[in-house]
Amino acid sequence: MKDEQIRTQIHQAVDAHAEHLRTDPFLAQRIMNQERTGETVVKKRLSVSLVLAIVLMLLMATALAAGIIFAKRVPATEIADQALLQTYGITAQMQSLFIREAAEGERGTTVVTYEGREHLAYVLGKYTVIVDGQNVKNICWSHDGEDTSGGLEASAWGKDQLEEILRIDPETGKQAQLLTFNPYIDRINQEHGFDYQAYWEENEDEKYVVVLEGEDIEKAKERQAFSAHDFVQIAKEAVGVRYHLTPQQISLMSIDVDENSAYVLLDGTLCYRCWIFVGELSDEETEQDGTYTVYLNLETGVVEDIQFLSAHGGGNG
Repeated sequence: MKDEQIRTQIHQAVDAHAEHLRTDPFLAQRIMNQERTGETVVKKRLSVSLVLAIVLMLLMATALAAGIIFAKRVPATEIADQALLQTYGITAQMQSLFIREAAEGERGTTVVTYEGREHLAYVLGKYTVIVDGQNVKNICWSHDGEDTSGGLEASAWGKDQLEEILRIDPETGKQAQLLTFNPYIDRINQEHGFDYQAYWEENEDEKYVVVLEGEDIEKAKERQAFSAHDFVQIAKEAVGVRYHLTPQQISLMSIDVDENSAYVLLDGTLCYRCWIFVGELSDEETEQDGTYTVYLNLETGVVEDIQFLSAHGGGNG
């Protein structure tokens, strides 16, 4: 299928999904930061609402020009990420230690959650951000009010402990392996009677992503509107638009698609999944280096979600 045909089919879904287009709060924040620091000379201080309106138009124009439609949860997670950073100091690199999910809430809101991975579920806890349009309606942490002082001996690990996990050893130039911290994590879990394996088994039925198998894959293929190649091209453009990658970063992307795990249900929506790798083929390191898991609606090509796993986070040393 030619690029023009892909864009034509995607644009046909605009009427049904146009309300899901949103702005990029990170770009808006950068614009406002530049105003404060004097990096950009601005005669009149722009209001937050005006900045967001401008960025919204730019993002819509960029996305539509590339033939990309983002589902509601994509911009909602951007807003939630920014709120998590501003309220709790949790960076994109730190998020690599969490499982991030986004679901529809009451009255059109989007509920974005960040929960510690596997055996980190208790010690890192769960952050919940409720996004209403372009506003954060509520944000909280399961360990709110608890004492996080005491370094790795504390029962609740916040920004300070996460910074320790991600700290670069000046001698080796690398982060410590996550297993280095297991003795602390295991002790805390034991003291609080937390069996992480039993915990995740209990929540098995509430999986955000369910991989299809056997006959279900064949049935899904019957509803597939685009080829694997077309989906990958859409995914690459979506990651480039959403994360503001340079042309060079996009040109050096590497792709991974495993047909045995490409067909999934994302919070109940039938999707095609592929992985985009940024930075593997480049000699220069950037904060955008890492793995992007892209979920595309199997029938419309709408980008339902993008999850980023930083190459510089999560004890990857």
